Parts: sequence; C-alpha cells; structure tokens
Amino acid sequence: MFEFYRKTLDGTKLEYVIFGHIGNNHVHINILPNNMDEYKHGKEIYLQLASAILKWGGTVSGEHGIGKLKRPFLNLMFGEQGVEEMREVKRVFDPEGKINPGNLFELKQESASRHAL
Repeated sequence: MFEFYRKTLDGTKLEYVIFGHIGNNHVHINILPNNMDEYKHGKEIYLQLASAILKWGGTVSGEHGIGKLKRPFLNLMFGEQGVEEMREVKRVFDPEGKINPGNLFELKQESASRHAL
C-alpha cells in the first residue's frame, strides 16, 4: 500500500503526508493543497486511490467513518441501492434528521443549492 500511495502521490507534484496507525495497518493520507486547482486535483487523486483500494477488497474508511469529505466514496463501496437502504434505516431511527445532519447523507438543502449553481 505504501508503495502504491507514494508512487501515485509522488507523480502528482502535490504536497502530502502519510500518517496513522501502523500497528494495525491503518494509515491516513492528507493532501495539502496550496490553491483551489490543487484541491480539485487532490480530490481526483483520492477518488483514484479509493477506487483501487476497493478493487483490492479494501475499504475507503476506518474508525472515523465516512463523514462529509468522503461521502462520495460511499457510493463506490455500496452502490446507490446500498446507500438508499442506509438512508431508509436512518429515517427509521432519525425521522426528523436531527442526528449528525449531513455527515453521512447529503441534506436536501445541500443538494438543492449545489444544483442551483
């Protein structure tokens, strides 16, 4: 994994750090963009890394969960059907959407404002 990460990231000219929990083989990669173009490029790189890791049978998230930044990766792992099933479970336990709004599933207003742009 380290070889794959370094080879991929070194070819981007983006600054990055790799750190984490080496004892249980759980590392974090942070790309450190200097501007919005690098930020967008970094997001593309994360998507490349996540896609490869999933093909190898890995996961895109560990103990911290998906959250807002990795939300697009949820569909990569589980597909639209799987994500919709998760939404249904959330609606059962949180029908008003008050628990961690927007962390795992996009809020309706987020989606509407993005489509308005």
